[in-house]
Amino acid sequence: MSFLKKITGLFAPPREFNVSVKGQKVEFKVPRGQTVLESALHNGIAFPHDCKVGTCGACKYKLVSGKIGELASSAMGLSGDLYQSGYRLGCQSIPKENLEIELDTVLGRAIVPKETRALISGQKRLAHDIIELTVVPENPIVFHPGQYADIECSELSVVRSYSFSSPFQSEGSLSFHIRLVPGGVFSGWLFGHDRTGTTITLRGPYGQFGLHESDTVMVCVAGGTGLAPIKCLLQSMTEIQRERVVFLFFGARQQRDLYCLDEIKALQRDWIGRFELIPVLSEEPATSSWKGKRGMVTEHFQEFLQGQPCEGYLCGPPPMVDAAESELLRLGVARECIYADRFYNRPPV
Repeated sequence: MSFLKKITGLFAPPREFNVSVKGQKVEFKVPRGQTVLESALHNGIAFPHDCKVGTCGACKYKLVSGKIGELASSAMGLSGDLYQSGYRLGCQSIPKENLEIELDTVLGRAIVPKETRALISGQKRLAHDIIELTVVPENPIVFHPGQYADIECSELSVVRSYSFSSPFQSEGSLSFHIRLVPGGVFSGWLFGHDRTGTTITLRGPYGQFGLHESDTVMVCVAGGTGLAPIKCLLQSMTEIQRERVVFLFFGARQQRDLYCLDEIKALQRDWIGRFELIPVLSEEPATSSWKGKRGMVTEHFQEFLQGQPCEGYLCGPPPMVDAAESELLRLGVARECIYADRFYNRPPV
C-alpha cells in the first residue's frame, strides 16, 4: 500500500456508526447512509414507527449526543416544542458520528427481518380497486400476524410497504392486499397488467402491531386495506382466544368497496364467543338497496360497546384511525389498550 493510500485511509469516514439507547441495554450499528430507524429494524429491534416517511412522528427520539444529517427536517412530523427540546425522527436521521439517543418507550426485540427474492405467483381482484397479491419467496419469512413487509420492484426502482393478509402459507406463499392509489407507481403498474412471473425483492417482517393477550372485548376497526392485518390477526387466533367477544367495524365508502366478506363470515361461523361484523358506508347513495349502517364507524361504537372493558385494534387511513382512537378514549378505553397501524401513502416525488 502506498503512503498516500495509508494517509487517505486514516482520514476516510467510518463505514458505520454506533447508536446506544440511554437507560436501556440496547446498541446497534448504522451503516453510513442508512437511517436510524432502518438499521434498528434490520437488527431486529422493535423501534416504534408507523409510516417510515416522516409524517406520523411515531419514531421520535431525543438526541442526547452526536451529530446527524436528515433526509427531510424532523420538524414536519413533530410539534414545535418537541423539536426545540431535541427530539428528532428515526426515519429521517442519518448519523454523522456515534450517537446516544433517548426513547420514551422501552425497546423490545422483534423477529429479525430477512431479505429474499420472491416470485409473483398470482394476483386476484378482490374489489374494484383492491388486488390480492400472492408471492413465493426463495427463502421463508416468518412473521407475526399484524406485521408488514417491504416490497421492492427493481423495474420501477420503488419500495412499498404492505401488511401480510393471511397467516396461512400454502407452499411457502405470502399474500398482501394492495389498493390502487391514484398516481401510485407500484399499484398502477400492478393493476395495469398481470405481473405473474415477475421477480421482486421482499424484506421483512416489520412492525409492532399484533394481538395482545386478554379476555376483554376486541374492538377492531378497519378501513380499506386496513382489513388485511385485522383479518390476518383474527384468523391466527387459537380456539381459546376465539372465546373473546369481537366487534369488527369495517369502514368503506360504498358497497363496491367492501371485500373479503365471505372470509369474515367463515370466521364468524367458527368463532366461539360473540363476533359481530359491522360494515359502515360513508358515501352510499341514499336510493341504494343498502340496509346496513351508514356514516362514520365512530358513530356506531356506543351502540355496541355499552361501557364494556375493551381493547382497540385500529388499521387504515390516519384520519379514520385518529377519529376511532379519540372516540374510544371518550368512551373510557385506556390509551394503553388501543393499538393502531396507520396506513400512510408515500408522498409523490
